[in-house]
Amino acid sequence: MNRRIVAGVILLIPLSYIYGLSVLSIFMGGQSVVTPLLLFVSLVVNLLVMGGSSILCVRVLYGGGAGRVFRNLYFRKEGAIRSAVTGIFAAVAFLFILSLAIYALQSTGYETENGMADEIADSITLPLLFAVPLLSALSEEMFFRAFLQMRLAKYGQPFAIVVSSVLFGIAHLSYGNLLQVVVPFIFGIVLGYLMMKNENIVAPFSAHFAFNFIQLAAVFLS
Repeated sequence: MNRRIVAGVILLIPLSYIYGLSVLSIFMGGQSVVTPLLLFVSLVVNLLVMGGSSILCVRVLYGGGAGRVFRNLYFRKEGAIRSAVTGIFAAVAFLFILSLAIYALQSTGYETENGMADEIADSITLPLLFAVPLLSALSEEMFFRAFLQMRLAKYGQPFAIVVSSVLFGIAHLSYGNLLQVVVPFIFGIVLGYLMMKNENIVAPFSAHFAFNFIQLAAVFLS
């Protein structure tokens, strides 16, 4: 069977999982119960589905051993430190701008609170403070940036960044808040640019990790 067909069939697994859950959450009215154990298990499942599917697709498309597979997913030592510093700086800058934007929205009376996000924050323990941003950033950057975006890059970098960012934003529909879709979309643009600029998953991963960690740490410490 053609390698692209096989990879396409594999790709249906994470797409069905991600957007099937999002649609299901809409019909459920965004109702959910979040516990530390459930949160951790869901993150591990996300990594297995999104990260695992990305690895399988790349293995099918390009062949080779583990080293070649991960290199095709842009796990690269070259420029890793520079990519990490760039990613963290981008996350801090984005958070600063986002804070100003949210403050401006709140001053107009716009409701920015989100029930699911609050439940997740309330479920954070010290181990999860590191596990949540680590696992979420790894699974999502492997799938949306290192796999999807970089395969779409042959149609043009702006196209690849926008499409992957749109899909990234829609994947957050389960939060049941428009802002929780718009912000990931915009942040996805930043992450996509970092991926293209550095050609190293360390850059968007570091930015994604820092973005989530700083927000969770602020809630945890308060």
